[in-house]
Amino acid sequence: MNRPETELDQQLADLLRDAVADVEPADRLADVRARIPERSTRRWAAITGGSALAVAATVTAIALASQPSAPDTDGNIANEPEPTPDMSAVPAYFVGQTPTGERLYREFQQVPDAVTGLAGLGLLESGPADPDYSSLWPDGSFEDQLSDPEAGVVHVYLTDEAPAEPSDLALQQVVYTVGAGFQEPLDVAFHRGGSVLATVERAPQLDTLSLVSLSDPSEGQQVSGTLDVNGVANSYEANVLWRLVAGGEEIDGGYFTAEGYMGEKLFPFAGDIDVSSLAPGTYTLIVETSDGSGGTEGPGAYSDSRSFVIE
Repeated sequence: MNRPETELDQQLADLLRDAVADVEPADRLADVRARIPERSTRRWAAITGGSALAVAATVTAIALASQPSAPDTDGNIANEPEPTPDMSAVPAYFVGQTPTGERLYREFQQVPDAVTGLAGLGLLESGPADPDYSSLWPDGSFEDQLSDPEAGVVHVYLTDEAPAEPSDLALQQVVYTVGAGFQEPLDVAFHRGGSVLATVERAPQLDTLSLVSLSDPSEGQQVSGTLDVNGVANSYEANVLWRLVAGGEEIDGGYFTAEGYMGEKLFPFAGDIDVSSLAPGTYTLIVETSDGSGGTEGPGAYSDSRSFVIE
C-alpha cells in the first residue's frame, strides 16, 4: 500500500544521503591520504565502498565506521586501547627480535579519521612508534589503489619502492595487518606492474608472532596514579610476568593471568599497576612469557616492553 511521503521520511532520506556522501569506490586512496594531517611521515586510511542492501544495514555500517576500532585477529576483539576523540586505534604488525629470531608484534596507533580495512598499510610505510620494532616496507611501498575482500582475498598493489623480493616475514606483516584491519583472517594477493606476484595465506600464529605483545600502554604514554596494561600472549599456565624498570634497576614486579594458554593462538591479558608512589620520570614496563622449565629447555622467554612517563 502506497502512502504519501512525510516530512519525517524526507528527513531520514536527507540524513542517509549525507552520511554516505563520502563513500566512494575503493580507488581513492590518494584523496584519503590528502585528508589526513602529516606527522613527518605518511599516515593513511582506507575508505571502503559498496552498495547498501538496506537502510538499517547502511546506518549500522556508518555507525561502526565512525567509531575508533582496534580489531584483533589473534583470536578475540578485546583489550583495545582507549580511543581518542576524532581518532581511530589502527592495528599494524611490526618486526621485533625474539628468542627464536624475528617475529611480528602488534602495535596500535591513533590515526585521524581512519576507517578499518587497509588503513594499517600506511603504518607499515611510516613505521612503528616503539623503537624496538621495525618495518620491512619502506615509505611509498603501496599504490594508491584499494580492494575490499572478495572471496576471502584482498588485493594489495606494490610500487617500485617496495622490496623487489619481499621476505616471507614481510609478506606476513602485510597479511596480518590487513586481517586485523578487516577483523578476519584473509589471504592477500600481491600485485606489481600488472602481474600477481603471489597469493599468500596467513601463517600459523605461534610460528609467526611474538608469544607476548602489548597493546597498552602506548610508547611514551603519560601516566598518573594507575598504569593500565593489556595485550595478548601464549604463556605457560597463562602466567604473564611483568616488571617495572628505572635506571636499569627493577623496582616492582608481578604477573597477569591470560584468558588461556592451550591452543594455537594468543590470548588476552589485562591488569593495572599502582604507580602512585613513583617519582616523576621515565619508566619501562616489561612483560614476559613464563618459562616453565626455568631456562633449562626451549629458547627462553618472549618479552615486550613500553616506556611511559610519570610527570
